[in-house]
Amino acid sequence: MSPTVRTPDAFTRVAAAGVVPTVAIAAHGAAGGHALSSGGVVLTVAIGVAAAMLLQLATRGRRLVPAAASAVGVLTAAQVASHWSLAADAAHVTHDAPALPMLLTHFVAIPLSAVLIVVGAQLLAVIGSVFAFLTPPAVLRVPGARPVFWTQPAVVAGPALGGTGVRGPPLGL
Repeated sequence: MSPTVRTPDAFTRVAAAGVVPTVAIAAHGAAGGHALSSGGVVLTVAIGVAAAMLLQLATRGRRLVPAAASAVGVLTAAQVASHWSLAADAAHVTHDAPALPMLLTHFVAIPLSAVLIVVGAQLLAVIGSVFAFLTPPAVLRVPGARPVFWTQPAVVAGPALGGTGVRGPPLGL
């Protein structure tokens, strides 16, 4: 398997775990939802973490279009679950404001974030494979070898007989 086919799993998990609660809370606020309590936010973050694990399994080893389609499906299911968890937490089933801003936020953010996550993961995989190609492989040191600090000169120097050295009488006389 080529190193560029497998996407970096850590990027996919972190991006999905961050996108799911962010989009859910932003859409909830865009629709004029009630103030959130910490329980709803924690539940939405937990849904984001679960979606991140599912997204990693759904996109691993796939090409761009099938991975993006799988990501859209997983993120859509996570957004629906997050919406109902925030609605149940705020103790309201219907919104005071029209739901059109919330739906538009979801319809724009889900496919866009899915494509950005998949493209970003594959771009990181390509950059990582280029760095792996450009860096030399690690050279293992021989266990018994000692480091060399000084080497014997290749030519043994004999006595200098005359020449252009230090000025003075010749050495042989």
